[in-house]
Amino acid sequence: MTEGKSPGNERVAIILHSGAYDRVSYALCMALAALASGMEVYMLLTCEGLKRFSKGHLTEIGDETPLNMHPIVQQGLDIGSIQPLDEQLADARQLGLKVYACPNAMATFKIAKRDLVEVDDVMGLVTFLRLSKNATTWYI
Repeated sequence: MTEGKSPGNERVAIILHSGAYDRVSYALCMALAALASGMEVYMLLTCEGLKRFSKGHLTEIGDETPLNMHPIVQQGLDIGSIQPLDEQLADARQLGLKVYACPNAMATFKIAKRDLVEVDDVMGLVTFLRLSKNATTWYI
């Protein structure tokens, strides 16, 4: 253990349930901040979050994003105040983000691993909970 850090602050587990562009962006921003602070970050994709990480859906604003957020997100992307999801993900992966897909959500939405973007592995909830034991957990 690194001196000055408590075990609960060394790891962050993010369960990404939402596929809304703004929420996924915020989850990746939080992951980047934690990674830049020297923490380990693990993300489990489930439901709409899993669908967002399927090929062809990462960068579109999409139907999962509330309609009132579409112009806000688009303006943020246009002026550069919101970094595109693919760029945020690439930066987070470079800093060590580990991304896992929920097998139950994959079966429910009929999404194969080959159809996912930047996923390290498929991992069930019990295994993810063991991996993230003593982690600070964020559900988004």
